[in-house]
Amino acid sequence: MTRVRLLVKWAPLGSPGPTVEPAIPMTRLKLASVQYVNADPLTWGFRRGPFRDTFEVLQVPPSRIPDLLAAGRADAGLIPSIEYQRLDDVALLPYLCIASKRRARSVYLASRVPLDRVRRVALDENSRTSAALLRLVLEHRDLRDVAFVERAPTLREMLRDNDAALLIGDAALTADTTGLHVLDLAAAWHEITGLPFVFALWAVRRGVVLPDGVRPFLESRQIGAANLPLIAREAAARLRLPAASIEEYLRVNIHYHLGSEEARGLDLFYRQASESGLVPGRRAIQFAAPADLEPAQAGRGPR
Repeated sequence: MTRVRLLVKWAPLGSPGPTVEPAIPMTRLKLASVQYVNADPLTWGFRRGPFRDTFEVLQVPPSRIPDLLAAGRADAGLIPSIEYQRLDDVALLPYLCIASKRRARSVYLASRVPLDRVRRVALDENSRTSAALLRLVLEHRDLRDVAFVERAPTLREMLRDNDAALLIGDAALTADTTGLHVLDLAAAWHEITGLPFVFALWAVRRGVVLPDGVRPFLESRQIGAANLPLIAREAAARLRLPAASIEEYLRVNIHYHLGSEEARGLDLFYRQASESGLVPGRRAIQFAAPADLEPAQAGRGPR
């Protein structure tokens, strides 16, 4: 549906009255998000709720979202967290993220050989943040002589000529890892740091005015939280997984509130990525201002 703005000009005293100029269509703001089920609780209010007339959601692979923002083809995007260090002229929205406190289930390394023997890894071609996280985790395990190639996210094909494969998102949830060595990267990060890992964040291009600021994004998260059983049922049909397993994943393994622990984990990730040469320098975290809700009012949604 196209929204319309009416421009009214008031006539001088004594004239017949105000004149109404022709209607000017109001273009919906474009939000770039991923196609994975773990983004649905954040975008549900935009795609299926009261904000459908204000925002248009573009569902694309995560690796494409930074390019859409940089080219001005999206106004805001759910960016891989590492891309905040590579993108110019964007600010983050507060209180919102896709994160995992411990085991994520949907971001892991699956290996044909014991992990200390991994020498060649196929990366999901859609991954940016998880590819960087994997390098840091392997460095921590003193595995530095590892070659990386990008491949389409099909586990068996990825392992055809590689020791291990990095899978993310729905492909990770649906892959059969029977008989493989599996390293959950969020769990590995927590083991190293004691902190949650933030995989994705809402970012807005500078100069873009969001109607009502961050409020629609917070309300969309609340709407998603209220519809987790429906989200899980619909995803179950698409992914051919039990709905109960998907709902548990969205409630237990993934959470959506960017709090102080998440911010600490994110800052540490950026510092380590910079020290390892994965990003050009280290950019301070900057939120779109002003945030129109205090944290106590923000509505945390699913944790």
